[in-house]
Amino acid sequence: MRRREPMDLDRTWRHSLPMPMPNRPVCVTLDEAIEQLSRLPTNPRIFLWTDAERRCPPGWGFIAGVRQGVPPQGIEAELEAWMIQYPSAWLVVDMRDGVITPSTHRSLEIVLSNVNRSVLILVSNSSQNENWPQWVLPE
Repeated sequence: MRRREPMDLDRTWRHSLPMPMPNRPVCVTLDEAIEQLSRLPTNPRIFLWTDAERRCPPGWGFIAGVRQGVPPQGIEAELEAWMIQYPSAWLVVDMRDGVITPSTHRSLEIVLSNVNRSVLILVSNSSQNENWPQWVLPE
């Protein structure tokens, strides 16, 4: 499912990203995300875009990535409404093993490149070879 080269970056990408930037998602495991978010000077509001609310860590909001009877256009519309309602919140997209990837009408890469805020891609295992660069705060 995931490509092995970074999205919209040239193939020589070799470095992690110190901070997520708008329209440039970064990969992180759940443990890495929790640890690095705790190191930030201010705590952003976090929402997990996933298939079930039970997957959300304490204190994180939930956005349904799939819902029975709701077409992909409806899921995208809910994400757009969320962006208006929470203009400074961070989006975490759940792409861990065993989780249903958010259902979108357009490709997920296109949707995420238009979110215009910090986006974390939650993966099962940290890897330098994910679709997006890793998020690693400097020491």
